[in-house]
Amino acid sequence: MKVNGIDARKYNAKQLTAEVLPPSLAVDYEIVTGAILPTEFETDMELGKLKLCMYFRGKDRNSLIRKMSAFLENFTKSSVLEVDGYKGKFKAYTASSDYSKMKVKTRYKLNIVLEGYFFDDELNLEYDGITQTTIDRQGTRKAPAIIEVYAKKALKNYKISGFEDDIIVEQLAAGQTIIIDGEEGRITNNGADAFGSVDLWKFPAIARQQTALKFSNADAVVRIRYKPMWI
Repeated sequence: MKVNGIDARKYNAKQLTAEVLPPSLAVDYEIVTGAILPTEFETDMELGKLKLCMYFRGKDRNSLIRKMSAFLENFTKSSVLEVDGYKGKFKAYTASSDYSKMKVKTRYKLNIVLEGYFFDDELNLEYDGITQTTIDRQGTRKAPAIIEVYAKKALKNYKISGFEDDIIVEQLAAGQTIIIDGEEGRITNNGADAFGSVDLWKFPAIARQQTALKFSNADAVVRIRYKPMWI
């Protein structure tokens, strides 16, 4: 088991158990007076849960407390876990923690409840010289996307349609690349801020199982990156 890339063995700890619980779901709908059928609205998916039990060993209780304290420091803000027995990584937000002493003074158990989701390695999709395509989403959660637009020729009002809102690159010189980062919420060109060069209301995300995209012309190479997300 690893947290933020650090093996738990560094803290004289090992994973005892890990239980993954799916998010609680409730469809958002409304029945208007006199209506035969309810009106259904888009339902947001909450975070899943991971219940983790860690086993610590040490020379004495003082050393154990210090090892557990150092381990818990990783959970004071969002963290990334690699959980034994599970594929992918878990983006975690700590909900609660507690510990229990064992009969032997050199042993402790630490219980942590985390909210979050699993994600896989980043997928890279490239579209060169085409004006339409379809993305078949991997994963079960809406995933933020990073879009790179490379101009083979000078672009003006280059439009990408099919996400929740259209994305328009108002101007981009030949040979340049603009990056629209839905994870970080920023737009850059050669590392510099380029927010004023793009017209959009929402940053891109792979929201549906299938996303049909259209590009206004074939003068750009479009690369789309996202991490499939689960639970």
